[in-house]
Amino acid sequence: MPTIYSKKILLFIGLLIFTATNCHAGPINTKTIKIFFGYKFPPFYTATSKKEPSKSLHGIFIDMLQDFQKQHPEYKIEYKCLPKARITNALAKGKADAFALTAPMFMSTETKERYTTSLPMWTMSDHLLVRKDSKIVSADLDDMIGKTITVLHGNSYSELDKYFEKGLIKKHAVYSTKLMLNLLLKHRVDAAVCNKQTLPGLIKQTNFSMEDFIIIKKPLFTYRLHLLVNRANADFLHEFNNFIKSNPLPVFQKGG
Repeated sequence: MPTIYSKKILLFIGLLIFTATNCHAGPINTKTIKIFFGYKFPPFYTATSKKEPSKSLHGIFIDMLQDFQKQHPEYKIEYKCLPKARITNALAKGKADAFALTAPMFMSTETKERYTTSLPMWTMSDHLLVRKDSKIVSADLDDMIGKTITVLHGNSYSELDKYFEKGLIKKHAVYSTKLMLNLLLKHRVDAAVCNKQTLPGLIKQTNFSMEDFIIIKKPLFTYRLHLLVNRANADFLHEFNNFIKSNPLPVFQKGG
């Protein structure tokens, strides 16, 4: 039977082991993941400050990333807003840890070599947008031959790109949705390509109204949104995919 003295020795040894273990525990090692964004893609994200756009992002995808980080403190997520052309160049060179948000159909060959996609998330659709008094009522591209369509510079447009390349349909590329809407209302183009889900939010940030336009009901194409992740961050992608599987996607009000 142990004596009082031996019990004290055992207790002292136990305290030493506990102290040594906790002294070496230290903070959780974190890995920084810098995600590139554009400036506006409502309702998923929108930068509200021109001076510090990367620090002012809000939207349902930002909320989703914040929830992910709470569950995975081993990752420190940073946001970086850049113009579309600079993002395209950075992705081609593999300089971003991730990019939000895109679909495989919009990825270049160089980007596909360096990045892979997360599990699919929201379903989107691109449509023709016309003036409310336009005679265009169909999304059939053969009916658009000889006409001019305005698009966002740097984006890909699936089957429509083939018509642009052959010169069957004229392309007028600009750098913002506001410019597209302005060209359309001034009769300088016949139609614009818009994302049905994000357009209402974008128009609210202009002096235009949805009542000035008509979205052709049949989509030009549909796709699912993904987070684009650098192949060097396979561990992060694995955890993000598990997060998607175990958490419901944030919902948004579909416009149009």
